[in-house]
Amino acid sequence: MRIRIVGAGAMGRGIAQWAATAGHTVELCDVRTEAVTAALDFVRSMLDRAVQKNRLSAEDCAATLERLVPLDDPWADGPDVELVIEAVREDLGTKAEVFGRLEQALPASAVFATNTSSLSVTRIAAALKDPTRLAGLHFFNPVPLMKIVEIVPGAATRPEIPPALTALVEGCGHRAVTVADTPGFLVNHAGRGLVTEALALLEESVTDPAGIDRIARDVLGLRMGPFELMDLTGLDVTAAVIDSIWEGFRYADRLRPSYLTPNRVAAGLHGRKTGHGWFAYGSDAPAAAPEPPVTGDADRPVYVVGDAADSGAAALREALAAVGATVETGTEPSADALVLVPVWGTTVAAAVAAYRLPAGRTFGVDPLPPAGRRRVLAE
Repeated sequence: MRIRIVGAGAMGRGIAQWAATAGHTVELCDVRTEAVTAALDFVRSMLDRAVQKNRLSAEDCAATLERLVPLDDPWADGPDVELVIEAVREDLGTKAEVFGRLEQALPASAVFATNTSSLSVTRIAAALKDPTRLAGLHFFNPVPLMKIVEIVPGAATRPEIPPALTALVEGCGHRAVTVADTPGFLVNHAGRGLVTEALALLEESVTDPAGIDRIARDVLGLRMGPFELMDLTGLDVTAAVIDSIWEGFRYADRLRPSYLTPNRVAAGLHGRKTGHGWFAYGSDAPAAAPEPPVTGDADRPVYVVGDAADSGAAALREALAAVGATVETGTEPSADALVLVPVWGTTVAAAVAAYRLPAGRTFGVDPLPPAGRRRVLAE
């Protein structure tokens, strides 16, 4: 298949590498010719690294690079182009303009796909003379490693297009999932719970970005924390997605954006691609501050509030006993005991009042992670 990719940024170059590696001929173009040159250099470096790690043969590397065709003009004639994937900035007007110009340049048989992460596919297609030829094809960064791809039919998309895109995606080794044309689709909508709440915690000065990321990794079991993820994706992209989903769901309070992201975007702190986002990057970036060591009185007894029917309390007692802690039993704590209260969506103050606990030595503890190296406490 001959594929034209319009937009040579992080997403465009990733899609180009993915498709060319799988055997497709890829035309890569951008309104900025220097972006195409930089993208090809980046892909070449990624393929060379794969060769050095014995993940790709030198012959396959050379063949992949031959299948990458730089274009000076995104709107050039392309009689053999079967699929166009747009990967320009997350703006409805820009995307509509791109597809409008492509519609004039390419044959009617070419399928159009937008890599939008949150905008309405139906609204993008509505600007075309033939809106039936366009669907969403949403990749995630970095494309070669993130195996999931969302296929998003618009209201007018021809029924044969989603299965054809599914076959393409899975033929290239990724996993395709067809989702509805709703704000944020599936993955970004679900991800709002992580990012939006992480920003709310930062607004409330619960802890710093590094602390929230540590909890996400060590307690939730995520590969990356929300702030690391935003830096990888780009805060400019994240801010646009957050706003788009909030607006799409009629300004629901649960999806309300934080003021923190647009402020950092305005300051040019977009993440890895600008060298600084929530964290600094590059050779001159300071090393991450080490986590302070855990200190305290390890011999102090611990009393866990909760009866035998409380599974959270029981699991916490077992975890404490397993590491050698002295876990008290009985109906109330001793005068020296540290008191832990598993809190299920309630405050520590409410638990202190309800159980008449000593406020100065009572902490709430998250009962949800039954195992792991980190526990979340609240005072």
